[in-house]
Amino acid sequence: MDTSTIGRLLHYHYRMFDQVWEYALPLTADQFVAESDYSLRSVRNHLVHCMNVDARWLARLMREALPARLNPLDYHDQNAVRLKWEIIRERVLQYARDVPDVALNEPIWVDLPSRFPEPRPFRRWEILLHLANHGTDHRAQILARLHELGAKTFEQDLILHWWTNGESA
Repeated sequence: MDTSTIGRLLHYHYRMFDQVWEYALPLTADQFVAESDYSLRSVRNHLVHCMNVDARWLARLMREALPARLNPLDYHDQNAVRLKWEIIRERVLQYARDVPDVALNEPIWVDLPSRFPEPRPFRRWEILLHLANHGTDHRAQILARLHELGAKTFEQDLILHWWTNGESA
């Protein structure tokens, strides 16, 4: 794995979320927080969850203390979430720009007691790949929720993103 590929994956990750935001911003505040009976329940909750995940994995990569988990109830509308979103996004992208290729294979010991009984090593590139993959899962859930709310949705296929952005071979 190399930083160019990681950069492409993270560009895709955040570009697809840009499109989510395009369709989530016109929602009313009530629609944004409206709950369904599936997964994280609302568009807001999914976006805050994704911010938490990106910020906490970034802290692990940088060997920093984990930030406190953001509470969705602290974010009453799209603008409040979006402000925090942009800060986290820029930090992740800056990290990806700055990390040297040789560091991508370094192990980061991750303590996830709810998943693994003991800390486990993951290579930096695996964590960054997970971050992009995790976003794909939650975007699919957000897109389903947007559809239920009558908003537009879009295809989020990686290969189509690369093709339409001139990134194919």
